[in-house]
Amino acid sequence: MDGSVRKVVTVRSALVLVNTLEEQVEVRLEKPAVRYEAHSLKIDSGSSLAVPLSYVSADIWVRPIGFWSVGFCNKPIHWRHLLRPGESSDGIRSCTPDGGDVGIYRFCVSVKRENYPASMGKHVQPGHRITFLPPVVLVNLLPYDIEYYLKATEITGKVKAGKQAALFAADVSQDLELGVRIESFARCKELLIAAGSTHYVVRMHLYDSADRRMLLHVRIASRRGGALKVSILAPYWLVNKAGLPLVFKQENVHKEAAGQFEEHEFARSVAPLLFSFASSEAPSMCTMRIGRRQHSDGYLPNWCQPFPLEAGVGVRQLHVKSTNYGQPNWVYNIGIDVRAGRGRYRDTNIVTFAPRYQLDNRSRHKLQFAQRCTLYVQSSVSQLSALPNSSLPFHWPRLDMDPLLCVRSCNIAGCLWSGGFRIDRLESLHVNMRDEQRKSHFLRVEIVIQGPTFFVVFTDASSMPPPFRIDNYSEVAIQFWQTKVDDRLRSWVSQQTSVPYAFDEPTLPPYLTCAVSGGTSATYSMNSFGEGELLCYENLFYIAVSETFTAETGRPSTDHTLAMQLVLDVPQGIAVILACKQSGKRSQLWRMTGGGMLVHEGSSEPRDPRKLTDQSKAGLVLDIDAIAPQPDRYVQLILKKHDERRQRTQTWHFTEDGRLCCPQLPSLYVQVRSGCLRRGADVLLGPAPPAPPHTCRLNSRGIPVEQGISRQKLRPGSGALSVKILADGPTRVLQITDRNQKRAASQPTCDWILVDEHKLLEQDSPTTDGSAPYQPRQDLQVHVLLKHGVAVSLINQFCEELCFISLGDIMCEYTANVKAETLNCSIRDIQVDNQLLGTQVPVMLHMTAAPRTDVHRSLPALSVIVRRVPSQERVNADIYEYLIVDLRPMSLKLDERLLWKLFQFFGMYQSDAELIRMEESDYDAQRALTAATSIANKRYYFGMMRLDIRQLKLSVFTSGKLAPDLRAIKHLTGVPLIRFEDADIELDPFERGHQFETSQFLLDAVVKHYTEELKSQAANILGSVDFLGNPLGLFNDITEGISGLISEGKVGGLFKNVAHGVSNSTAKFTGSLSDTLGKVSMDDQHQALRENIRSHSGTSGEHLTAGLMGLGVGVFGGLTSVITQPIQGASRDGFEGLFTGLGKGIVGMVTKPAVGLLDMASGAAHAVSRTSRSTSKYSYQRVRPPRSCVGPGSLLQCYSAGQAEDQQFLYSLNNNVYSERLIAYEQIHSQRKTHCIISSEKIYFLRGNRQNKDIVLVVHLSELQRCQHLAVRAHNGETTNYIVLTKKA
Repeated sequence: MDGSVRKVVTVRSALVLVNTLEEQVEVRLEKPAVRYEAHSLKIDSGSSLAVPLSYVSADIWVRPIGFWSVGFCNKPIHWRHLLRPGESSDGIRSCTPDGGDVGIYRFCVSVKRENYPASMGKHVQPGHRITFLPPVVLVNLLPYDIEYYLKATEITGKVKAGKQAALFAADVSQDLELGVRIESFARCKELLIAAGSTHYVVRMHLYDSADRRMLLHVRIASRRGGALKVSILAPYWLVNKAGLPLVFKQENVHKEAAGQFEEHEFARSVAPLLFSFASSEAPSMCTMRIGRRQHSDGYLPNWCQPFPLEAGVGVRQLHVKSTNYGQPNWVYNIGIDVRAGRGRYRDTNIVTFAPRYQLDNRSRHKLQFAQRCTLYVQSSVSQLSALPNSSLPFHWPRLDMDPLLCVRSCNIAGCLWSGGFRIDRLESLHVNMRDEQRKSHFLRVEIVIQGPTFFVVFTDASSMPPPFRIDNYSEVAIQFWQTKVDDRLRSWVSQQTSVPYAFDEPTLPPYLTCAVSGGTSATYSMNSFGEGELLCYENLFYIAVSETFTAETGRPSTDHTLAMQLVLDVPQGIAVILACKQSGKRSQLWRMTGGGMLVHEGSSEPRDPRKLTDQSKAGLVLDIDAIAPQPDRYVQLILKKHDERRQRTQTWHFTEDGRLCCPQLPSLYVQVRSGCLRRGADVLLGPAPPAPPHTCRLNSRGIPVEQGISRQKLRPGSGALSVKILADGPTRVLQITDRNQKRAASQPTCDWILVDEHKLLEQDSPTTDGSAPYQPRQDLQVHVLLKHGVAVSLINQFCEELCFISLGDIMCEYTANVKAETLNCSIRDIQVDNQLLGTQVPVMLHMTAAPRTDVHRSLPALSVIVRRVPSQERVNADIYEYLIVDLRPMSLKLDERLLWKLFQFFGMYQSDAELIRMEESDYDAQRALTAATSIANKRYYFGMMRLDIRQLKLSVFTSGKLAPDLRAIKHLTGVPLIRFEDADIELDPFERGHQFETSQFLLDAVVKHYTEELKSQAANILGSVDFLGNPLGLFNDITEGISGLISEGKVGGLFKNVAHGVSNSTAKFTGSLSDTLGKVSMDDQHQALRENIRSHSGTSGEHLTAGLMGLGVGVFGGLTSVITQPIQGASRDGFEGLFTGLGKGIVGMVTKPAVGLLDMASGAAHAVSRTSRSTSKYSYQRVRPPRSCVGPGSLLQCYSAGQAEDQQFLYSLNNNVYSERLIAYEQIHSQRKTHCIISSEKIYFLRGNRQNKDIVLVVHLSELQRCQHLAVRAHNGETTNYIVLTKKA
């Protein structure tokens, strides 16, 4: 179809010429009857061309044009002898030169008969594809350029790395001796390529200048037309990215590996080193050491522990010992990543040596790094520097000390080293660096792992919320510090101020200690939300003469005659006098008890403000210097001990009009004699004048200034501070408020991205831009209930149903308001059916049947609970309070054929035509690193994340024979499969708290967690494999029987479980043994017949029948093998195939009957196992039969249960030949109960009830010439309808 969605129909001849040569070719078409009537065509390289219809019977002559000055080929190309579809023939043609220096040009010709038309008949029609190929293609799969030559010929050339060259002068009909030279390897032992070679791999020996041997692999593959493809590759590439000179050798071999010279001792090699295990007597292990020139003469590098070059990740320590006494040894951690190459490099293992740690500076600062134990060692080795947007490998200078990394910024004056933190685990954190004024500066550190390397990425934290924040809503300053850190790292947060914070020592427990000046201190865990311990402080006050201060602010009066700031003082003795206020002077400070006494602080012992003081042990209190007060006299105020009998004169009250008096003496007030407001004046208790004289000064409240007495607090606030730990998005907040504070401080700050301390009061200020206030959204609740659930059917491009995913009883509840959004979703039942025809396991995934005593039996299969809170628009983040995913125990049964078809469906593999670049692994690592750590990426905060997969019963069923496309996918993925059943996999839940990461970082953490969990369950998987007889399954069956006997007294249950366990183990062991022995017979048809018999055995009787049939097939196959195998070999490969078939027949005479006996034993054991199965082991069935995908128009149609049943009936008729597709199932005559099944290959006529197998007639579509309807009218007027089928003669 073209771009305008119009169908384009191309009409051409069925004879196609394909040019895969590197040159353009000229094709000359000569008709045999008319010799001089010819037609010439030109075909570009890599193109194809259809021969004109008038010249399809002409002789075909070919020659290259361009550089080659040669004539047409020595003989024409014929195609008429190929009559059967799929038949092919090969040949070679040569073109002699017309003159000049060019030699003979040779090319191969492949002629293949296409599948159309199906039958040729007597008249030969064109339906062929003719391909021109170079005789030899040399592919260089090395990282170096190679020079090649053919011995005893003039054929030489050069092939660049990753490229290929065509050898047009090579004669594949003769033996060839190929030699190559590469950098550092000037000598080789030529490789003999025999004429008529097919597919095989050989070794080529190369020698360097030190006569050290290196083995290359040469893969020789025959192609169409008799051409050869020769690929040269190395078994291993050693890629050094460690930033150090590394030298390699094979274990227990005295010499270093070939290709390494003196320069490898000085610096690392940028190009990969070709490596092979050249010695067959030494172990296939590799070892390495540091280059000798990396350190001075006083150090000697040692070889590390050997390691295998197998796929996986590992670490080795490289020791450099000091020969000088007292100097420490050097130790380097080197990561090793071994993986198979991709695409056409898949036969080469790429071994990457990288530093265990790499520091990546993506901040705007120049950073310095050092191990904590070497902070004060001035050395270029112990302290490293990294410019912005740069990276460098890192090795611990001292492995015998704590592996803690410290960092500081070179752009901050007097910057101190940060606390030490670990870099050997997936983590992200803020690092606190302090300048010389002890001000904090934050760096964001994210640690991700790629292969064997931990990447430690440093970024600016200015655009990210801090991990902690101190919100001080109180009226006093608070000092805070991380518990157990140095006193120099203590900080202050002023009143009504917020300060961001990150721990100074990330390795210490997450505790903060807060203290208030003159009060208490307390320690709080930043991981525990809620109320914490109170902070208390002594809220002492001055008793001041109000006129000498302003009433509102406490600042001095503007009246200079009175601006002396006079307060009550007891400097000596017990007499109370006036004195100028002195900040913090204890003799001027007072406190009032709950009973109204004024206790003098200067005469009292210091006390804990959190504890009540016994009044009997209190200090001196305010009293009068008289036995009893006199209503008309003035009495001096003094200090006395507390006395219950003097309660009238020791109890005081500050009146609302600003005076101090005794409540039981309301007419007497504390005052100073008129005109005596000066320092040293006595303070008296006396009556107030009935009418103040005109000379008496009055204050704003109308009382004499001498009687104006008020309190002035030493510190503001109530003296009791409430401390709470709460979350503000990804920031954990320590909030401090005064207990008597009226203003609610529970609202989070409007801007949670804090880079410096700021006033909290400013956050409540109204907007100045005139914008409308934010209107909260209305509450929203959505309930979705799908009682019957939903289902999804997966159908691939070949119109084949793969899976049927059934989710039953779905309930979702969504709630949204101004505070949060909550989603609660549950799925009661989950089942995934394997819809492949002829599969071993019809159900791929289902819930594991739980015993009746299981308390979780009634829980849904999957439940998801998530709560999301709003985040600021300027922050590229989503904030979730929690995410909880709970999955009930499930059973997963993987069928190998379905697994590779799913890979094919989702495109989870790479085709062989895809090539890789040398830097592809770097690109993948950097891309993943950027995705996990980029500041621009959206981040997700989870206060709590929990993924709980309690238990998984895992089974894998391998297939004896796969289709070619599935075998190619299996080979490309490189995933080996082994058969086992019901392996109990216990997985610990994935739990994280306070995560603020990118989606890629979180995904990597989840994948790494469950990968490690699956690795830890390797013993359970090994104990469930079939070739060992599933010993864990036997143990579980016996344990279940004993448990039932003890708890319920079921003796029969014990015998049934033991019988099931023993028979099941026997069946699996004999079945694995028969499969292995069956492969020895090398008879694919016999194996396919065995698979077909076993694939349709479900019940006990069917298993027993399948065992007996297997025995019969094995005995019959053994008796006839010596006859059938030679005949098949001779028909396929001629005389050579006759002897090959004879050998297979002799082997089959012994192996096939033995396999039959094992199949019978396996079937009998399976029958016993099915019969003795416990009732708790429920057998799950498909939700519905597989879909009939292809309808009458070869189009995908809607699901029909009737058609699905008709499809199953069709396969019961044709002995499960699944290549035959159902087209239609129709009833022909209702009274005669005649039915007709139309398939893609045959037409079946049946008689009887529906689904009756009484076949009347079967007509192959290949034999059918015409089908028509005939209506015959009888004499009585009735019309009889007939279907007339005309078969070919």
